[in-house]
Amino acid sequence: MGKRRGSAAALCRCLPVCLPAALLALQMAPARAEWKFTPTVDLRGTYTDNVGLTSDDKKEGRFIAEATPGFTLSNNTPRLKFSTRYQLHYYGYDDEGVEGARHFQSTLSSQLSSVLVDDLLYMDGDAAIGQQAISAFGPQINSNSYSSVNQTSVKSWRISPYLRHSFGATASTTLRYTRDSVDAGRSGLGDSSGDSLLFNLNSGPLFRRVGWGLQANYQRLHDSIAPNTNVKNVSSYLRYHLSDTFSLTGSGGYDEYDYQTIGEPVKGKSWSVGFDWTPSLRTSVRASAGKRYYGNSYFLEALHRSRRSVWNLSYNDAVTTSRSQFLLPSTVDTTTVIDRLFTADIPDPVARRAAVEAFIRANGLPAALAESVNYFSNRYMLQKQLQLSVAYSTARTTMVLSAFNTQRNALSSFVADGSLSGAGGGNVNDNTTQIGVSALLSMRLTSRSNVNLSLTTARNESNTTNLESRNTALRLGMTRQFSPRMSGSTELRHVTGNTVFGASSYSENAITASLSLKL
Repeated sequence: MGKRRGSAAALCRCLPVCLPAALLALQMAPARAEWKFTPTVDLRGTYTDNVGLTSDDKKEGRFIAEATPGFTLSNNTPRLKFSTRYQLHYYGYDDEGVEGARHFQSTLSSQLSSVLVDDLLYMDGDAAIGQQAISAFGPQINSNSYSSVNQTSVKSWRISPYLRHSFGATASTTLRYTRDSVDAGRSGLGDSSGDSLLFNLNSGPLFRRVGWGLQANYQRLHDSIAPNTNVKNVSSYLRYHLSDTFSLTGSGGYDEYDYQTIGEPVKGKSWSVGFDWTPSLRTSVRASAGKRYYGNSYFLEALHRSRRSVWNLSYNDAVTTSRSQFLLPSTVDTTTVIDRLFTADIPDPVARRAAVEAFIRANGLPAALAESVNYFSNRYMLQKQLQLSVAYSTARTTMVLSAFNTQRNALSSFVADGSLSGAGGGNVNDNTTQIGVSALLSMRLTSRSNVNLSLTTARNESNTTNLESRNTALRLGMTRQFSPRMSGSTELRHVTGNTVFGASSYSENAITASLSLKL
């Protein structure tokens, strides 16, 4: 009983996460704004042979009943775009003496974009509550949201008012202030808040042959565990148009950080040279190479879209933190991939977004494809990430393939991660490599039924300690749309993996049946 009272108190504390964006949206909504509110209920039953994701010799089977009330709230007008989706998941077990399982959790996704004064004052915002992996070297989240092993709830929000003005065809400028917060609910990862100020000035259409831009950014981070830090970035760029489809680019600037380190530089000049090539509306390539204070720096973004397929290849390196990844996830987003796939057939962005959301729900697609684990760390790190995604569709089938290779090298001292080190030692996150692939096949059986098959596999390695963990998940499911407001699904799931800290392997076999209602 005490555990449930504590859970209820935790829920009350997390509700303010969504209030800033929601209240601002309500205050700024024009009188004739059309709000759409839809309450929802999901009912789900699951049998798993390893509810606690323990080693094979200790696993226990359980039946889990899940009730998930929730709602969606949206508004889409020229001056206000707002959407939010909230769900409260309740879990009941046939035996209450379950270790490594939770009784409830919340999920939230909320976005706001508004025009307060035309060509002058605007406001953006977002809020989120979701489950995140604590370590890259433990059991991962594989649709087993009832498990509390190596995962916890992370709450984040961001509010960003900004001034933007166009000086005719000459230039445009933006001055943006952002306030954000990340709360992991754990003493090991510091709760943090940030204040940042961004200014940029960019050339307008008047500069047809040579374009230019200036940008300055200042950020102050307040952390409950790690020391407060400041980040300063100043940069300028030039773009020379050789033709309508090809441009040369160049940039120069200066970066300055003040995180704690031992002997390594934390500031220095930066520069890059590259090109932009857009031979058609369906194909684009951007690439650059240069140097920053941490060494060589490269960037690539290549996109090709045909009537039936979308190909996307990207690479970038940047100084980042776990908190910034929670605020700006770096996953291969399913919505983005499918949106590009639908662009040729549905050019209107609003209609396309509705079609994409309906397609993802009807096919039971995951929110993200193969993705690296954003493990908990209070340190600054250099992240080098290569991602590839391919989507192909026919009249009855959709296939999505994705792969990633992410390397993270810690730049600041491991002292801030002392309470997160666990059995693996304080340097397990010094230098990590994560490699993974996923394949998804969705086939339409009838106008209302789909069958889905997916396989994901990933390997996480600590290059400093030579520790390694793997995780593989195979799913086979079917979805059925019974009516415009009711749908159902079934899924078979097989998960295998091993953990570094537990020094053991684990597996899970589960079957799930669910019913979703829009009230």
